[in-house]
Amino acid sequence: MPDTEYDEHGRVVGSGLTQRPTPHQFEVAGRRLYTWCALDTLIFPAVLDATARIESPCHATGVPIRLTVDPTGVRDLDPATAVVSIVTPDDTTAVRSAFCNHVHFFATPDAAQGWLTEHPGMSVLPVAEAYQLGRPLTQRLLDGGSADRCC
Repeated sequence: MPDTEYDEHGRVVGSGLTQRPTPHQFEVAGRRLYTWCALDTLIFPAVLDATARIESPCHATGVPIRLTVDPTGVRDLDPATAVVSIVTPDDTTAVRSAFCNHVHFFATPDAAQGWLTEHPGMSVLPVAEAYQLGRPLTQRLLDGGSADRCC
């Protein structure tokens, strides 16, 4: 996969879940990691069979979005009005640039409106619905399939 991140020794340090800082903080088992996009924060707890605490700023306002995600769903969402932007890319050869770079948290649907105006064809979903949207991808990852066709 062309987006895989490597360190100076050629070891993988990121592929959806990464050791390199991004806006999407992902804490699992006391360890801080990061994800490439908001949807990744909802997918990787089931892949890892672990509970993760997430913090990510609203892409429009900077307001912190905090939530807990476990293999069964989302809880403790703050603010409860948060949404996730969703895009269906034409080409997923480079999933990070085609998809992940457009999938953000927003504190409210209203906060996402300016971004949606600038990005026609994209939409937002409540966080719980975005979690459900990610379930087929999660299952593919658990089954050993490729994540390169995320959308």
